[in-house]
Amino acid sequence: MRGNRHILPIAAITLVIAAISVVVALSIDWLPDPAGKEADRVDLLVWWTVWASIAIFSIVIAFVVYSVWKFRVSDDDQSDGPPIHGHTLLEIVWTAIPTVMIGITAAWGAIVLVQNEEIAKGADAPLRIDVLAQQFAWEFTYPDLGVTTGDLRVPVDRQVLLTLRAQDVIHGFYVQETRIKGDAVPGIENDRVRFTLKPEYAGRKYPIICTELCGAGHGVMRAQLFALSPADYDAWARDARADAAEQTPAGAPPPPSTTTETP
Repeated sequence: MRGNRHILPIAAITLVIAAISVVVALSIDWLPDPAGKEADRVDLLVWWTVWASIAIFSIVIAFVVYSVWKFRVSDDDQSDGPPIHGHTLLEIVWTAIPTVMIGITAAWGAIVLVQNEEIAKGADAPLRIDVLAQQFAWEFTYPDLGVTTGDLRVPVDRQVLLTLRAQDVIHGFYVQETRIKGDAVPGIENDRVRFTLKPEYAGRKYPIICTELCGAGHGVMRAQLFALSPADYDAWARDARADAAEQTPAGAPPPPSTTTETP
């Protein structure tokens, strides 16, 4: 019962620290608008980790602040403190609660990963694009069009499946608005990068950045992701395929027939 007198001030300090942390978390625009359908799942998981971290942080710091304030001794006090004995129930609680929270986060993260990597079927088959990363540029090849470009153009409301390759060193493909990231590793094909842009974001463009330090030009390894409506994408695809056909040398096989028409 002697420790009960400490519960109220520690609880008060905890609430103050938690309130300040919540205000900071909500007052800053940490993430851009989620343009990808997968981003909503990722953001929900991110905010769970934020609130869980704030709860643990507030409790730990409250105990630290209260201990420094309440149990601090004078500078000339060289005596030993009173003997301290363990508290079995408290040790079980502070071990069990973080363990449960970590377990929830791990299971939730696995579910989000599986859902975000699920490949669309049937009429919603994904648009497949090959991505080549090299110091210090991106190349995007559309196998159905026989077209290679320096920027990425995709239709909204259709899953996009990227196959990442690296020509030299490790690179990281990342579009923050989609919350999807994939590594391009020399000698390995990474075909697990999938995203679907929301229809309301048609007409916008987003920066594509490299997230792996890949050399002196890492900071300028940039490209653009253009979100197009299905009609605009089909028009671009026809023009790009026609341009590619015109540039094909005489006698060379024509680009493969396109399957980009939206069902």
